[in-house]
Amino acid sequence: GVLQAETQLTDVFASMEPFVRAAPDIILICAKSCYSKDILRQIKAYNPGEKTVFVSCQNGIDVEEQITEVFGPDRALRIVLNFGVNFISRTEVHAAWNFEHFLSEKEDMNGIDRRICDDLNRAGLKVKLVKNYKEEAFKKAILNSSLGSVCALTHMTMGEAMEDAEMLRLIREFIRESIVVAKAAGYALGDSYLETAIDYLSRGGNHKPSILVDIENGRMTENEAHCGQLFRMAEKMGIEVPVIQTTYYFVKNLERAVILNSYVSRSTDRKSTR
Repeated sequence: GVLQAETQLTDVFASMEPFVRAAPDIILICAKSCYSKDILRQIKAYNPGEKTVFVSCQNGIDVEEQITEVFGPDRALRIVLNFGVNFISRTEVHAAWNFEHFLSEKEDMNGIDRRICDDLNRAGLKVKLVKNYKEEAFKKAILNSSLGSVCALTHMTMGEAMEDAEMLRLIREFIRESIVVAKAAGYALGDSYLETAIDYLSRGGNHKPSILVDIENGRMTENEAHCGQLFRMAEKMGIEVPVIQTTYYFVKNLERAVILNSYVSRSTDRKSTR
């Protein structure tokens, strides 16, 4: 892969209580955004230190607000990650690509945002501290929503979808609608962002986006933080986004179906083993 790193873990916690009791200075929330409310609720139940800072390392629009709702804005940071990985064993991942990443800069963090950024850079991850992190998060959400949702619906890899003329046309229209929403929300993506996004997505290759992996495994997806949030923003501002709306509804109902099928399958398996 384009990113090579390895580490030996010194402390591993199998449950939440001993982890929180260890009083970490910084907690990185790396789970899917659809699970973070429950995770944050569990953390709060064990009374973490008053100075513990939480960093959302998740995809989606405004997902860091989930931290703010529980612990307040002065303890919430957001990192926008621009790499794609797949597990190839339980302890090894392959990085399909790795670009520049962005960490939110906040004046009321007493410099801890800068220290986190410096630590990650020393470890080999190229991270930039930025004030306009919401714009970067919005860009990433467009990239994830446009191609990932198509892959989830068609079971294509990123490369297969981008090489299909009909899918590429759909993806371009999704991005075009998203740019309209972004500009209305005050994000200056630039006139060339459509082609920039297409170029980014074209590098995905034979990679399954996480939303497709979730569908294949009968799990909840991050559709609400991507297509769902884009659609709700557009609806609130009175902007018509038929491609985004249709994609959101299709993925939402596909998710319901695969989770139901997974539940029924597990129930059947349990009965058959009795």
